[in-house]
Amino acid sequence: MRGASLVLLLCSILAPASATAQRGGGNGSGFRSAYVDDRGVIRWKDSGEEVALFGANYTLPSASDYRAAGYVTRDRKKLIDQDMAHFARMGWNGLRLALWGDWENSDREGNLIENDHLDLMDYLIARARERGIYILFSPIQTYNAGWPDSLQKSMPGFSRHFPKSELGRSEAAIAAQVNYIKQLLNHVNPYTGTALKDEPSILFIEMINEPAHHSDDLEGSIKYINALVDAVRSTGCDKILFHNVSQDFRIAEAIRRSKVQGISFGWYPTGLNSGRELEGNYLRTVDDYPPMRIPGLENRPRIVYEFDSADLLTGYMYPAMVRAFRSVGAQFAAMFAYDMLATAPYNLGWQTHYLSLVYTPRKAVSAVIAAEAMRRLPRLRSYGPYPRNTRFGDFRVSYEENLSELVASDVFMHAGTTRTAPPHPERLRRIVGYGSSPVVRYEGEGAYFLDRIREGVWRLEVYPDAVPVNDPFELQSPDKVVTRAIHRAWPMRIDLPDLGPAFLAQPVTAGNPRAVRAEGGQFTVLPGVYVLSARGPVDRKTLPAYVGRLRFDEYHAPPPEPVPVHVEAGAAPEFLDERPVEIGARVVTAAPPEAVILSIRPLGAGRFRAFPMRPAGGYDYRVSIPADSLGEGFYEYVITVTRGDSAVTFPERLPVRPWDWNFYGRRFWKAAVVRAGRPLRLFRPAEDVPRMAFTRIGDAIRRGIYRIVPGPASGEPAFHLELPVFGGRSPEDYTASLVIKERIAARQDAISRAKRLKLSMRGLGARQVLHVTLVERDGTSWSAAIQADSSWAEHSIPLSDFRVSRGVKLPSGFPGTWNYWIEPAEGRGGSGDAVRLENVERIQFSLRREEGVEVSPGTYGVEIESVTLMFEEERTALGLPSSRE
Repeated sequence: MRGASLVLLLCSILAPASATAQRGGGNGSGFRSAYVDDRGVIRWKDSGEEVALFGANYTLPSASDYRAAGYVTRDRKKLIDQDMAHFARMGWNGLRLALWGDWENSDREGNLIENDHLDLMDYLIARARERGIYILFSPIQTYNAGWPDSLQKSMPGFSRHFPKSELGRSEAAIAAQVNYIKQLLNHVNPYTGTALKDEPSILFIEMINEPAHHSDDLEGSIKYINALVDAVRSTGCDKILFHNVSQDFRIAEAIRRSKVQGISFGWYPTGLNSGRELEGNYLRTVDDYPPMRIPGLENRPRIVYEFDSADLLTGYMYPAMVRAFRSVGAQFAAMFAYDMLATAPYNLGWQTHYLSLVYTPRKAVSAVIAAEAMRRLPRLRSYGPYPRNTRFGDFRVSYEENLSELVASDVFMHAGTTRTAPPHPERLRRIVGYGSSPVVRYEGEGAYFLDRIREGVWRLEVYPDAVPVNDPFELQSPDKVVTRAIHRAWPMRIDLPDLGPAFLAQPVTAGNPRAVRAEGGQFTVLPGVYVLSARGPVDRKTLPAYVGRLRFDEYHAPPPEPVPVHVEAGAAPEFLDERPVEIGARVVTAAPPEAVILSIRPLGAGRFRAFPMRPAGGYDYRVSIPADSLGEGFYEYVITVTRGDSAVTFPERLPVRPWDWNFYGRRFWKAAVVRAGRPLRLFRPAEDVPRMAFTRIGDAIRRGIYRIVPGPASGEPAFHLELPVFGGRSPEDYTASLVIKERIAARQDAISRAKRLKLSMRGLGARQVLHVTLVERDGTSWSAAIQADSSWAEHSIPLSDFRVSRGVKLPSGFPGTWNYWIEPAEGRGGSGDAVRLENVERIQFSLRREEGVEVSPGTYGVEIESVTLMFEEERTALGLPSSRE
C-alpha cells in the first residue's frame, strides 16, 4: 500500500479506541466491515481499500494453553488483559481465536456447553475488541485437546467420539458440527452483549482447522464444505468464510466448486518439534509459496491461518515470510502461537513455538516489523530469490547480522543491532528496537518503543532484559525456567533532533524512581515507561490518554525477582595454535559482577592458569589468551564470577574458586588447540546424530530412520543410514543433514588449505551409492557420489571433484514437499566456480532411488564412522606427494 491508502489504514490502526469500545460494550461501531470484490480481494466497505491484517494465534481459553496458564496462575483473565495489551503495543491488528470447543465445550451431538472455556473465549473477544483487533474465528480444531499433558482426560465434545478422518464423511459427525456451529454463533457474549454471529471484531470464520481432506471424493468434499457454510449462513452471519487448502492442495477443485469464499493456508518452513534450537540460515527456504498459485483459485481471497519459524529465535524470518505471503496475495497472517506473559518464562504452551514481547524480544520486534510488511508491501509483487530478495521495499533482512529492519521516513524499526541510519530522523514518529542503532545506543536485551507525542516530547517504553538460560525448544516443564526477565539498569543514548542532548526523562510507571536529565543524549534507564522532553518537566494533563490502542500509562512486564547467577560458555570447538584463543561467555546476573575469571589447564591434570575476562557488551564477557600461552593439545576450563566475598564457579555452580585448596570440580568445559593443517573431523556419530535433521516421510514419520552401531575394529560408534521402504516403494531421496559451520569457522582462513574429504564407511551390500553434499549458507550445494560395498574402507574425495548440485532444505517444512530442494543461488555454479569452504554451513548424506535397483527394508544404505577434512600440510607431514605433484 502506498500514499493515501496507507495513511488511511495506519490511522485506523493507531487511532485511540472509543470510550464505548474501551469498556468492551456497545455496538462496536469503531470496527469496519469488509467484503470480497469480484477479483477475490478483501476490501473495507467504507473506503474500498485492501484489508491487510497481522497478528498471532491466541489459544488460552482451551486445550494445552488453558492448562499451562493454570500451572502458574489462577487468574487467566489477567493474562488475557496483559497479552492483548502486548498485541496492541506491537501494532498487531489481527488474532486467530482457535477454540477446542469440539472437545471441551460441546457434547456428542454438538450442543453447546457453557463452561470456563466458553467464558474465557467471550472474555478474550471483549478484550480484543477493546484493542481494535480483528479476529479469525476457528471453532473446531480436531486435534486432541488433552495433548500433551492430559491425553487420558475424558472430554465431552463430539471430536472425542468421531475420528478426525470421519468428520467430513460421517452424517452423524457432520450433523454434530452443524449443530455446534449454529449454537455457538447464536451464543450471546455476556461481556459485550453481542451474539458471536454479529460480533464486529470477528471478520473471518474458518469453520474447521486442518480438516482431513478427502480430495478423491469431489462431490462428498463439496457437500461437506457447503454444509459448514450453510450452518454459518443459517444464523444470519455474514462473515467472510474460509476453508483450508494446504492440508492437501488437491482439495482446491472442491473449494472452487463450493460456496465457501476463501482459502486458508499455513506454513512451517523449518519443520516442527526438532527438540532443540535450530542452527543455520533458513532465509533460503522462504523465497516463495508456489502452491498458492493453484489454477482455478485466482479469484479467491486467501489468509494464513498459522505460520512460524519453529525452533528458531532469530530476528529475520518473519518479515521474509510475510514477503512470500504478500507475493501470493495473502491479506491476513497469524503466527502460531503467542506465549502468555506468565507462561513464557517456561515456554509452557507449545514446545516448538516461542514468541513473547517480553521473553523473546528480538523475535517479537521482527514480528512488529512483519506486521508493517503486511501493511506496506503490495500484494502479488515478487522480489526474486535469495540473496537478491534480502531488500524489499523499505525492509531488509540479514542472516549474518541476525537482523530485520524497516527504514522509512516516518518509522524506524530493527530486530538486532544495525548500522543503518534513518534518512530523515527529524521526520520519525515511531521507533521500535532491539539492540543498538545510530538513533538509540543500548546494551540491554529487552525491546523498547519510542512514540512521538508532539514536537520535543516522546514516550519511551523499555522492557526487561530477556536472557535465555536453557534451550526453550526442549521438553518443557513448569519447574524449568528457559528465559529470565531481568530488571537491570543500562545506559541509553538517544539521538533525535527534536529532543536534543539534554532532555528530561520523567518516569510514568515503574522504571527510574525520579526524573533524570540526559547528558550528551545519555541517561541510565530501568525497565518502565517515561516521558522524554526537550524543554523540561511535562504536565501529565497535557498528554494524551492513549498511544494507539495502549493507555499512556499502561505497561505489562513481570515484576523484578531474584536472579541466580548463570554462566554459559561460548567457545569455538577448537582453536589454532598460531592464533590467540578467544573464549566468550554469557554471565547472567541481576547486577554487574566485580570480576569474571576464566581458569584453564591441560585436560585432566595440572594447575589452573587464571585469565580475567572483559565485558563485551550486555551480559557478554570475553578473554583473549595469547597464542604463545597454550600449546597444541586438549584443555579444560571453568569460569568464576565474583562479587564481594562470594564466588561461584561454573559449569558446576561451586562456591569455591579453582585455585582454592578445596576446589572439587568434576565437570569442565573443553577446548582443543590444534595446528592449522591437522585433519578436521566434521562428523562424529555419537555426538552429532542427535543434532541431525532428516527427510520427513509424509506427515506421520517425522523422526529420522537411523541407528548407531559399532564401527570397525576401532569400536567407535558408526551411523547406520538406510533408504526407507514404505508400501513397497522408497522415496526419491532420503537425506540426513548436519550443521557444521562452527567447526569450519574455527579454522578461520586456514580452511582454504583443505584439499580432500575422507570418509570411513561401508555399504549395506554391493554397489551402495552415498551422495555427500556440502551446502553453503546461500544454499549453493556441491555433491560427490561415493560407491561402497560391504567392507569397511576409507574413501578420499578431492574437493575439486565436488560438482554444483541441489541440496535439501532440512528440517523438512510443512506442508507438503514442494519446498524440498535447494537450487544454487543466483550467479553461482557456473564455469570457474567451486565450493567456497569458508561459507559451508552443512554436510548432507543422501541415499536415492537408483534406476534398476530394487530395494527391500534394510538392504540399501551405508554405515559411516567418520568424515574428516584433510589439509595439504597433513599430506606433507605423512611423506605423501602433494596434490600438485
